[in-house]
Amino acid sequence: MKQHRYERIAQALEARIASGSVAVGDALPTEAELCRKYAVSRYTAREALRGLRDAGLITRRRRAGTTVAAAQASSAWSLPLGSAEDLLRYATETRFLIERRERIRAAGQDLAALGCRRGQEWIKLSGLRVRPGIATPVCLLNVYLNIALAGLEKRLPRSSGVIYPQVEKALGVRISWIGHRIEAALLGEADALRLHAKAGAPALRVRRYYYDANERLLELSDSLHAAERFAYEMRLSRP
Repeated sequence: MKQHRYERIAQALEARIASGSVAVGDALPTEAELCRKYAVSRYTAREALRGLRDAGLITRRRRAGTTVAAAQASSAWSLPLGSAEDLLRYATETRFLIERRERIRAAGQDLAALGCRRGQEWIKLSGLRVRPGIATPVCLLNVYLNIALAGLEKRLPRSSGVIYPQVEKALGVRISWIGHRIEAALLGEADALRLHAKAGAPALRVRRYYYDANERLLELSDSLHAAERFAYEMRLSRP
């Protein structure tokens, strides 16, 4: 897979931090300085620094600049989210490892997640979302697909990104809006073991609902995160 320029810049900066040539507490070059040094756009420089921030290596504060916070990357994950395009960027940095594909009749926990009529047929994909090169999973993930998408589950590779563009392509429709619901939870023993966390530890359950223009639910993603390793960041603009 071709490596993006911002990834190469981030790796170069991470190598300097790991080697100790830039110590914890030291300042990193500004976005403008990175632009000049690597002959890239401001966007590319910003994405490189965002990757280091998400890995827990740096902190960024307005007027204070960028400071090294740790010598090694952590397993924590922060997801800045302001548009559907941010979910596509999420797909370039994490992968959904599909472990199970099945057709279900909504009941029990599946029914509670979907909020549909009991017994309604859905396609269910289960697995983990991971970051390449990091053993600790980002989250446990179940994806439910409308039965109108029957057959799509067989075409998805075991390692997938964000699925909703495939949903749009399969049905020839556009996802009109995406709903979010975030709930506090506690990790049971089985889930904690898979997430490399402690049983009973706080967790965040994040559900995203993908609807078409006719208010038809085409996809639901239901993810469970260890709370200490995940944060949501949102930027809301006023009209």
